[in-house]
Amino acid sequence: MLRTRFYWLALVLCVNAAPAAAQSFDPFDGHSTAFRASPERYFSSPAKELEQRKRLMDSTAVFTKKEPWTPAMLDDQLALYEKLLVSLNRHYAYFQLLGYRDKRDTAARSAKDQVDQLIDSLDRYTAGQLRRQVFSTQAGDKAYRYHYLLEKKRSDAEHELNPVPAAIAARLSDPLIQRLTDRYDNLMDDTRAPDLLLPDGQKLNPVTNRNKVLQYPDAAVRARGMKTYYNAYSAHAELLAGTLIDITAAKNALAQLKGFKSAPEATYARRLQLPEDSVRAMFRQMTGLSAVLKNYQRVQAAQVKLITGLDTVHSWDMSLPSGYSFQQLPFGQVKALTLRAFRPLGKPYQHLFAWLLDPANRAQDIAAGPDRVNENTSVGYPGVPVTLYMKSYSGSLGEVLRLSHEGGHAIHMRLMSEAGIVPSYAAGPGFLFEAYAMLNELLVLDELQQQATTASAKAFYTKAFLDKLSLEIFTAAEEGSFEQGIYDGVVAGRIHDRRDVDSLYAGIMERYDLFFAAEPERRSEWINKRLVFDDPLYNVNYLYAMLLTCRLYEQAHRDPADFGRRYAALLKNGFDAPADDLIRKFMGFGLDNQVLLRSAMELMEKRTKELALLYKELNHARD
Repeated sequence: MLRTRFYWLALVLCVNAAPAAAQSFDPFDGHSTAFRASPERYFSSPAKELEQRKRLMDSTAVFTKKEPWTPAMLDDQLALYEKLLVSLNRHYAYFQLLGYRDKRDTAARSAKDQVDQLIDSLDRYTAGQLRRQVFSTQAGDKAYRYHYLLEKKRSDAEHELNPVPAAIAARLSDPLIQRLTDRYDNLMDDTRAPDLLLPDGQKLNPVTNRNKVLQYPDAAVRARGMKTYYNAYSAHAELLAGTLIDITAAKNALAQLKGFKSAPEATYARRLQLPEDSVRAMFRQMTGLSAVLKNYQRVQAAQVKLITGLDTVHSWDMSLPSGYSFQQLPFGQVKALTLRAFRPLGKPYQHLFAWLLDPANRAQDIAAGPDRVNENTSVGYPGVPVTLYMKSYSGSLGEVLRLSHEGGHAIHMRLMSEAGIVPSYAAGPGFLFEAYAMLNELLVLDELQQQATTASAKAFYTKAFLDKLSLEIFTAAEEGSFEQGIYDGVVAGRIHDRRDVDSLYAGIMERYDLFFAAEPERRSEWINKRLVFDDPLYNVNYLYAMLLTCRLYEQAHRDPADFGRRYAALLKNGFDAPADDLIRKFMGFGLDNQVLLRSAMELMEKRTKELALLYKELNHARD
């Protein structure tokens, strides 16, 4: 799922979108109703859904009250567990889709919560059974179909609290963290800045119209607007530094209660399946590679300087329109584009993506409408229909990429479903899911660049490709290093207030960012990193995801036929082993820092050179 951190890339893509007739453009050529998914793919009617849900509630209640399992019962009980899990997830997906389509549908939201609680109770009961010593033989048998499920449940138990202390910790920790994140979210939503008075007498607010500020042709207005923007948030820096420190302390305390040294150790183990030392080493290595990012920034800054005549280029000048405008893409052309782009992924993948995009299959819900939830995601589970949901599709490049990304998640789920995997093996490390979906985005940008017939168009798509790499690799490394530093500093007693947080952030950014040292108003820029507050320690997932994507991208171009075969097998397999084992087994390499970094840095350096040559060609033509 694409998250809010993708704002900057979306901004760049929107800035360079064609301005003409945006409101009158109809990407569906008058057939938008055909681009609504059919809930009947899940249940023939609401009455039938309710009837089946009532029976399912009874079946789940009976299952979770059974006597302790014996080894002789294990296969039958797990088969029944998986059957119940699939049935519950069909109801969950149904209500999830209804809730996305109409955020006012409180009945759907309530029913989804009810199903979610049933899934949770089913999982907790089954986990308790599988952790019993009587199943140690099956847990150690790697040939056993449910081996990894047993191993995972037993491993997770090592850091779970007993019911009573777990309940106490939840009552103390969860409300506290929720109040702190609510404080942050409310303050961010309520932050305002004074309007800018423009030379023509019009007014422009830098907080509510940041995009327009960054596009404004007058450099002085851009500078004044962005400084006002940063200052509006910096006014709350002392309070928000305290909020961040309190969230960090609470997360650390809870992790230590569960037997971890720190929250980073707990989070990296769960999300990345990596030890904290390995992630720390990655941050150090990324700092040593910051010259790759700065080289790209220099190439882009030089072009901006040449076009605008500015003596000094700032970060807020880097998103100016490039001179090429992306023409909104009718949905009818998306299918052909993705089929060409996804050739390295193999024909079965192409056919499934074509199926997803065919409105006759009613598997996508992407036409704009009132009261739709602002989300882009896929809905589904093994044995359950998949659906692609987007709040809207209006033909922008950002939306084409989102569609290829979220559609990739849907196809991955369908491949696992068709392969008949153990349903529990559909869940795995988030960075693997994101890596596979990000590969789709790079392939689409590749195809657009290859189709382009002018140097300006080729430069536009090459820059979009580099912006994507920069965001997911280097911005994620900056954010990950900052979060690691916050947790380390709070534990060590080095971080107490806004000044300490600013100092930590500035020290990291000055190593990575060509412009940061000359822009002191950005010292509290960490305030605008929403995931740091709302989903701590998640940002590093994007770093590992894109590093893996770059390695897969390299393989796809080196030997497309072999890659397509291996990649299809990887996606179909699901997650019946740790991430490193899966990648080694199917793709022939491990998640070693050096291996991943080499592919990513070589790709970024290559594309930066290509962009510099394209700019040279463009500038020569202008002369």
